[in-house]
Amino acid sequence: MITINLYDYKRIIREVGIQKQLTMVAAVGMISLLLGCGVWMFQKMLIWNTESNLAEVETQVAAATPDYNAVQQLKKEQQQYQKIITGIDKLRSNQARTTEFLEDMGQAVPEGVWMTSVEQMNLEKIEEKEIPFLFISYDEKSKQKKRGRKKNQQEVSDDKFIELKGVGIDDRQIVHFLEQLRALPYIDAIVLHTSKREWMENVPVQKFEIYLHFLNTKPAA
Repeated sequence: MITINLYDYKRIIREVGIQKQLTMVAAVGMISLLLGCGVWMFQKMLIWNTESNLAEVETQVAAATPDYNAVQQLKKEQQQYQKIITGIDKLRSNQARTTEFLEDMGQAVPEGVWMTSVEQMNLEKIEEKEIPFLFISYDEKSKQKKRGRKKNQQEVSDDKFIELKGVGIDDRQIVHFLEQLRALPYIDAIVLHTSKREWMENVPVQKFEIYLHFLNTKPAA
């Protein structure tokens, strides 16, 4: 009896190979799909977490905004109060200096000298009178600049001057008075502007004008 094997094993081998390849392709596709889904879910989780953190930060910012605005307002008020306090201290300093000068001047006035006027002045009035202080220039350029300041009403000066008017028996008493004033530690410049002989009730007297300048010291903080 003759047996013939008609089974085509080569074709079967090819089909098995093709099935393996299809299975591998399907497996790779499935793995890629799973990886893609995993990456997508991870990104969604990151986005959700970021949005959650952002919402929390916005809530904190919204809660802190009133406090921040309050702090800024306090800073502005503090600056305004500091300006007011500085101005008050400055006024107190000037007032104390003037009071101290009046007391010292009363002790410095010698016998034979009588004061008729004591007036506090600023730099503008001194420039108008053209008092010859060494630190003030009265050339033409300075005069034009002074007229421009006066026109614009922008003259601001912290310099303090004192005008003294009085009469003396003679020049010696006036010179002695000047020496007493020069000894004051807070006076840095003294100008005897005028000294002229006049008659008062048939008595000869020497009328004088003296100008003083206070040291430009800043008030204590």
